[in-house]
Amino acid sequence: MFKYDLSPRTLSGSLRARTAAGIASLTLVAALTSCSFQIGELEPINEDASAPTDAAEETDTTEQAEEEQAEDTAETEPIDDTAGLPVDPSEALAWDTETFWLSGTGDALYQIDWTAADTTTLQLTHSGSANFIVVPYDADGARLGSIANEIGVYEGSIELGEASILEGAEAIEYIHVQADGEWTLTR
Repeated sequence: MFKYDLSPRTLSGSLRARTAAGIASLTLVAALTSCSFQIGELEPINEDASAPTDAAEETDTTEQAEEEQAEDTAETEPIDDTAGLPVDPSEALAWDTETFWLSGTGDALYQIDWTAADTTTLQLTHSGSANFIVVPYDADGARLGSIANEIGVYEGSIELGEASILEGAEAIEYIHVQADGEWTLTR
């Protein structure tokens, strides 16, 4: 007669791995079946925009076709070259050749009146607790790269050649500062 040892043993190698994977799978299934969520329409984040309605407005296809034809034949408006700037360029403050450092609190847009070189180094400080973002833009308002993108207190430096990744530093016309605390920029 055969004797079987029915006493519990420790699991070895691959059996242990398969058992652990099975338990993990069961745990995941249990967790997912106990969750409930619903995917709906996206709602705007800012408070000024109204939320989308559930009822879609029905429009006459003839009216739609006429509107599309009118749009096609209408004269095109000139493109605003500075559309990429976060602030109206007419509100930009001048950073002239005689000024070597700037300081402020909060957001600001500066138009530089000196020629930036790839080797021009900016030293930056920020004493706030949230985002500190400094971005270079060209004369057309196109973003050229990033000078700083940090959270909280910051002190550092960067050569403008490293900050302007799309063009050389000579193309930098504007510098936008976004901060929640006091900051300085020194060249």
